[in-house]
Amino acid sequence: MRPKKVAIIGAGPSGLVTAKTLLHNFPGKFAPVVFDSRFEVGGLWNTGAAPTKARDASDPVTLDPRMRTNLSRFTVAFSDLAWESVIEDDDIPIFPQASQVGQYLASYAQRYIPKDAFRLGSYVRQTKRLVQPGSSTKWRVFWDQKSAQSVQHEQTQAINSEKSEDFDYLVVASGYFARQYIPDIPGLAQFNGRVVHSSALAKGHDAANDEDLSLGNILVLGGSMSGVESASTFALHRSNSRFHDANRGANTPAGHSIYHVSSRPFWTLPTYLPHTLPSSTVSFLPLDLTMYDLDRRPAGPIEYYLGPIPKEKAAKTNEYFRSLLGAEYEKFGHVHQEGPEASSLSPPWVAIGNDYAGFVRSGTIVPKMGRAVTIHPDPAKKLAAVQIETADGESITLENIASIVMATGFTPFGSISFLPEDVLSTLEYTTDDSFLPLVLDQGGSLRSEIPDLGFVGYYRGPYWGAMEMQARFLGKTWAQEPHELATTESQMRNIRLLRQPATQTWRGQFPMGDYVGLMETFAKDLEIERTRLQDVEGPGPVIPARYIYKDLSSTDGQKQGIGNSDAKLTLDSLSLLGLCGTGDINTLDSQTCIATAIFRALHGEWKYTKRGYIGEIAGTVAFHPRYPTDPAYDREYICEELLSESADITYNTKQSIWRLSEAGGTGFPIQIYSMDECGSGIPTTNHLKLHSAQHGKRGNVGPNTTVDIAADHRPDYALQDNTFYYKFWFDGVSISRWEISRTEDHVVSDGPMASIIYTRV
Repeated sequence: MRPKKVAIIGAGPSGLVTAKTLLHNFPGKFAPVVFDSRFEVGGLWNTGAAPTKARDASDPVTLDPRMRTNLSRFTVAFSDLAWESVIEDDDIPIFPQASQVGQYLASYAQRYIPKDAFRLGSYVRQTKRLVQPGSSTKWRVFWDQKSAQSVQHEQTQAINSEKSEDFDYLVVASGYFARQYIPDIPGLAQFNGRVVHSSALAKGHDAANDEDLSLGNILVLGGSMSGVESASTFALHRSNSRFHDANRGANTPAGHSIYHVSSRPFWTLPTYLPHTLPSSTVSFLPLDLTMYDLDRRPAGPIEYYLGPIPKEKAAKTNEYFRSLLGAEYEKFGHVHQEGPEASSLSPPWVAIGNDYAGFVRSGTIVPKMGRAVTIHPDPAKKLAAVQIETADGESITLENIASIVMATGFTPFGSISFLPEDVLSTLEYTTDDSFLPLVLDQGGSLRSEIPDLGFVGYYRGPYWGAMEMQARFLGKTWAQEPHELATTESQMRNIRLLRQPATQTWRGQFPMGDYVGLMETFAKDLEIERTRLQDVEGPGPVIPARYIYKDLSSTDGQKQGIGNSDAKLTLDSLSLLGLCGTGDINTLDSQTCIATAIFRALHGEWKYTKRGYIGEIAGTVAFHPRYPTDPAYDREYICEELLSESADITYNTKQSIWRLSEAGGTGFPIQIYSMDECGSGIPTTNHLKLHSAQHGKRGNVGPNTTVDIAADHRPDYALQDNTFYYKFWFDGVSISRWEISRTEDHVVSDGPMASIIYTRV
């Protein structure tokens, strides 16, 4: 029997995992062909070089190659390709950059999919479903074939050739982010300032950002991920402009604000969250390993939830974030309407960003709850006044806006524009709802009325594990003769319910965002036994490497996941975060997690008291973010120390550079480079390393050193270099106080050990 031909539209992660799954999990049954209009695999992750010009809404969506993933490499991966097989161990960041994800996908395709399975440079413009009585249904795919030469010479229309071919099945894997969405706000068309979509905003140095900041205020419209990221991008650029070298500059007018307007309340989560380890200590783990921990689910079978979020559940989620993040962080990391009742009623949205709360604290980012209703441009000055309407009906006006960033998401409609109208009608297609344009069954993978059409990754938040499960489900369904298409009518019913205006307020940020429930439900349907994590008391986090799927031709050992070397590599790497055994945190990855959490929480201004043989001195220090000046490091602060006027010391200002390496390959995640008061370097470079695995417990840091100076319990974390201990006390994800004291080997000879205690201004 000949293999069934399957047309897969899209060579991003969804299309690649579908092709691999059909080829390797169902050998001999399918002959997949992957179409993509680009000439390389990877979809929007195929970043290439940074764009040389601003993109507009008609350009294919790509990502800034420097952008980091919002989830860790344990979630942004497939079950059978470990990051360790793609990038050398010492260079693997816990949160990869977009260019590295593109490298991962290219390696995945090279390993699992033959070159002749790809039709790259092929723009699928139309499909037809051919239903013939007494014969099997076929899909006829029409595409325009481009040549590399035509793209180079921008003559695609002249050189394109039109082709068509018939297939047994069709898979929509074209992604959800087809086109940038820019709302039609009255007055926007007349605004002569810069309007840029968040996906086209450069994340590093950019001349356009310099110009925007110099002309006036910045307005970022839209909450969620891209809104927080865009506001933080401009805030970092402004901070870098002021502290671009050792001497404090003022290239950017201090009066220019960065307004961030969101219509929904949201929490900004740092990339590392507190997590209790098997040793009963509290460490920091990547946020997805904390959020997707099976321990967070109620006891009993795990069911996939899809539907409106009840008020009680919304309130419980808000309380969870409040207890996890801490009261201090909530002041700046939780944007919501005034009053405790208002903030607890609607389902909270989530954004991810390490710097956002710090910039809100400093006043660099000014969050506003509401919607932009009117733009009043001043053509002579290239500025505008923007009217914002709040949820309670009040109106405020933001003046002197020089640039507007549209963090307004994408429309998914172009990703399915090639489907026939009668098929779209059966799928209950609507352009009125970009969250739920289709009504699909079985975790968004198909519809029983059209059993030869499948979907992989076509929903907001297509986590890679869910894509892999959808591809497996399609393969299992189509490999059966006849097809057994059991429907889950409740899923479709809930999607229809979520589309109603009365319930849209109560749907989540990601209507199909129950990732843990989705993974576990697919595992049950596919008869996949989740791999147990060794030496872990609880069930642990959900990651793709724990869900190994084998076809019926596999050996018993393979069915159990034994011999899957890449899955084992990933799970071994996971254990290095301290999840297994005694909860050891002395590995490079675990140190990077803790060091990054500490580094992020230093952002802003602190007051200090220095005690030692010369008496007591008071002052302040402020950590100002800027772009790294050393390519070996990922993040950097200029730290300014200002003495109080009463201090009888010869200098008034002291500076240092603090740097963080997120890859952790050096073994010393944090570097401190001391400067003198004139800004010139002196040969003092300290590398900080986690001092003890006994953090979070009462006791001593060293054999003879009590660190009980700044509080009545031992610090949560201690870092050390050759001269000093750096000790930190945490409240959630915020540092409540920290201290520097000399090590035992560096006690000054003419007095007691000096110490410096820091608390928030």
